[in-house]
Amino acid sequence: MINNKAYRSVSLILIVFLGLLISAGCSKEERAPYDPIPEYVMEHFTHRYPGATLLSDRYIEDYQGWAELEFVDRDGLKATAHYKEGIWMMTNKVYSKENFIYQIPRKVARAYVGTGVDNEDYSSDNSYVMEISRRYFEKKQYEFCFEIPYEDEDAINGVVYEANTIAIDEDGDLLYYEHDYVNPSYWWRDITPSLNSVSGFLPAGSTVLGSVNEAGNNLIFFKDNGIIKTAKSSQGRNWDWEKTYFPIDNTNLTEAAVKAKNEFLSEHEGYRFTTLYCVEDRSGKYYGLKFEKGDWDNPSTDWSATTIYIPAE
Repeated sequence: MINNKAYRSVSLILIVFLGLLISAGCSKEERAPYDPIPEYVMEHFTHRYPGATLLSDRYIEDYQGWAELEFVDRDGLKATAHYKEGIWMMTNKVYSKENFIYQIPRKVARAYVGTGVDNEDYSSDNSYVMEISRRYFEKKQYEFCFEIPYEDEDAINGVVYEANTIAIDEDGDLLYYEHDYVNPSYWWRDITPSLNSVSGFLPAGSTVLGSVNEAGNNLIFFKDNGIIKTAKSSQGRNWDWEKTYFPIDNTNLTEAAVKAKNEFLSEHEGYRFTTLYCVEDRSGKYYGLKFEKGDWDNPSTDWSATTIYIPAE
């Protein structure tokens, strides 16, 4: 016969033990919540977002010191402010995927339409339209992630969806447009290491406009004498500056560039020369010649691109 008293004692010990395990696991994910929100955080929030309505008065830091304040801005849109150890780092505001063209600033809407994007599909859970504000950045950035369906006889049900990502700054400057998914900006909430590294290689008087994270590397967009350029900060190099590049007119190629272009095209069937870049890294300045291959009349999942570099004369 089971001793009920002993059974209860063992059960109590097991419950206490499991409780300690659970509490230990939770302690790695979050610190004790502050309730109400710390005064210095609340002062910053109300100053930055007057008229906004907080959706919770709880302020919970995770093991890295990050905390989020969800709120509805005075324009009626939902947003999240991200704080690290009480310091504001970024805010992402979400727009309607059906009516965003009437909600975003006019300059941004014109730039979006000006990309020529057509038949975009925002029904996927991965799609979004978002306004990004960052600490140390002078401009707001607008991010668009969507898919474009097109017919393909080899695809299931004859339809293929191609991912697209567009980034535009608040003045309507197109910063980025790639036919692929890019890590959403709110995944990389703190890019201070990248910005600190890149800033030493930015020309005097240039203005930082925005950033995206592409395959683990931060791309910092800035304007230098009216030209939008990209500085790459590599995660594999401890966020060190890797290179700066920007597209240039490809109608007047140098003799060396023409030779490199013709040699590549003669050896690689199906490719076209599409873009000429000016590239600078720690070893010097180069021309980057980008070639693309695919179905030019109907985009294909087999689309590919490659870039070759030659020294700048």
